Amino acid sequence: MTLAVAEKSGLSRADAKKALAALEEVVLSEIGNAEKVKIGGVVQLDVRVRPATEARPGRNPATGEEIMISAKPASVAVKARPLAKAKNAAPPLSKVENR
Repeated sequence: MTLAVAEKSGLSRADAKKALAALEEVVLSEIGNAEKVKIGGVVQLDVRVRPATEARPGRNPATGEEIMISAKPASVAVKARPLAKAKNAAPPLSKVENR
């Protein structure tokens, strides 16, 4: 990716590498502060809290035996959402299926 950025922007490879490293640092810092991050018009990163779940009864689908599904603690997840530019740049289904 560094080479592609260098070619498109006219920067040297070293400068492009520094720019991408700076972008990475800023994005990780913002995510660490639980901020929403939009990278150009391509993707939006969002920090979400998954709530804790309580233990609950369940059933083993293979044997039918009743089991207790353990409780899970709350957790934090980072979600990436493609924006319009990324969706429009996606290849048609026929190209993806032939891979």
